[in-house]
Order: sequence, then structure tokens, then C-alpha cells
Amino acid sequence: MNGGVRARIEIESPGDCPVAAASADADARIDRIDRATGGRDGVVSEEFAVDGDAEVSVDATPIASEGDRTVYRFERELDELCACDLVEHTGPPLADISAADGGLEISFRAADVAEVRAVVAALDDAFDGVHLRTLSRGDDGEESDAVVVDRSALTERQRRVLKRAHELGYFEYPKGANASEVAEDLDIARSTFTEHLAAAQSKLYDAMLEGGVEP
Repeated sequence: MNGGVRARIEIESPGDCPVAAASADADARIDRIDRATGGRDGVVSEEFAVDGDAEVSVDATPIASEGDRTVYRFERELDELCACDLVEHTGPPLADISAADGGLEISFRAADVAEVRAVVAALDDAFDGVHLRTLSRGDDGEESDAVVVDRSALTERQRRVLKRAHELGYFEYPKGANASEVAEDLDIARSTFTEHLAAAQSKLYDAMLEGGVEP
């Protein structure tokens, strides 16, 4: 796909994900994850590799050794959608998957920001702690005006204010809601809303104009 947008999403609580659980058991990051593309009698097989001396308590079978790592395999029902399935069912194919501390990080390339928004909404409906960590435009190795926006640079309150303002149409023309209405919805003072919004926008503008945001 040419152009489009690249996104990286973190899911703190990805439900009954064996790979995420194994990363917590092993206290290690899992980067090697192989997902089956089809089912056998309604069953999907998946494999992941962890350090050989790590203790994994999830329902997975060790099948091979690769250097100092052990490869495990587990099976799940095809109709038991996981976070990765939800992303691909929404539209974009996955580019990379990793697990750490019981959570997942999923990267993909989407056609546009609207498709990324649809993915985030689908994951938000199914899981807790869904965060869009980075979003960038353009192709790898291609000269462009692409920038990466790291949401971790914003405080939790700034993200909440920015997200709710967007949802209520504050940035639309004509506005779907004014500052007082958004502040009332958030149950905060109007001055507090404008203060947090200005701080969030300033950080985003820094990313756009200077190519990076300092946390």
C-alpha cells in the first residue's frame, strides 16, 4: 500500500490472550509471535517464543527450541476473537505484534486516519487500557512531511480533555459544542478545560513543527 498511515496501539488488558499472559509469567518481552491464517475444524493454532528458562503457566505446549528460546504452541476456537483478530476484521492487516507485562503492542498500516479511529473504537469496546501510542504518515524511506505523534507525551487529563472535545465536535466547523459545554460534560471548570486543551495542543504543535514531542 502506498502512503496511508502507520499506527502503533498498546492494549494494557487484552483479555484472555495466552501470549500476553506468558509475557507476564516470563517477565520478558515476546517479539516472536506467529498467527495462523486459517482454522482447522474451527480451531486456530498460534506460536510464540520465550527465553528457555522462563516459566510459562498458560495452556500452551512447548514444541521446539531455538537457541536459548523455547517455542510454544496453543490453540483457540476460531470464533473466539482476540485483539489481533479485531484489528484485521476492522480492516488493516497487522505488521507487527509483541507482548510485555501482560499487555500487547500492535502495529499496522491503515488507509487513512478514519480507519485507525475505527480500529481504536473496536478495541476500546472490547478491552481496557487501549492507547494509540504513535501515528505517522508516508512510506518508510520516502521523503515526506511525516511526523510521529507520541500520545505518552500528554498527561492522562490532557488526553481525556482532547478526546472528549473531539467526540463532542469542539474542533468542527460549525462547532458541535463550545468550551463551556465540553467543560460541563467533563464536570470541570471552563478555565480548567481551556488550560488542559491549550497544553495538549501545544505539545501536538511541537511534534508537528519541530518533529518531536518531549515528554
